[in-house]
Amino acid sequence: MWIFLLIVVILIVAVISIYNGLIRKRNYIKEAWSSIDVQLKLKSNVLTNLVDTIKMQTKYESETLEKIVSLRSMLLSSNKGEAMKANDTVSKMVPSLFAMSESYPELKSNQSYLKLMEDIKNVEDKIAYARTRYNKTVTEYNTAIQSFPASILAGMFNFKAEETYEISDVEREYSDNLRISQL
Repeated sequence: MWIFLLIVVILIVAVISIYNGLIRKRNYIKEAWSSIDVQLKLKSNVLTNLVDTIKMQTKYESETLEKIVSLRSMLLSSNKGEAMKANDTVSKMVPSLFAMSESYPELKSNQSYLKLMEDIKNVEDKIAYARTRYNKTVTEYNTAIQSFPASILAGMFNFKAEETYEISDVEREYSDNLRISQL
């Protein structure tokens, strides 16, 4: 009788421990995403200031600037996939903003433009770090909900796999080229 009761208590403690571990991992994902979200908001603000600075200094294609402004609102989306897609699209456009200083020499000497371009590079680095942390957290969570015996509880309590966000090929190429140009 005591052995049976001890086994039941051990099983209850194990179930509680596994459940709490899954909750903890899911909360880590939310916290990791909030780090990305903060950086996307910062990027959105820097882009707004950058677009304003460019408009004041150049007669740059308004279509490109309008596209950046429209993507700005997508960066602030509560939908993770939409926000990361917008981030990738904006990141693809950043090299053309860097190249503008070649066409508009007045930008090369504009301290606001130079500072904002530096801010964009810094935010891109922080987003890359936050994305790496987020993906690591998601991978740990997904592994936990797919591993026995946690997979049984995950199914019972409706824990769903989360999506990782990998860097796009264009963004990877841009990042590699940026790193090479800084050497």
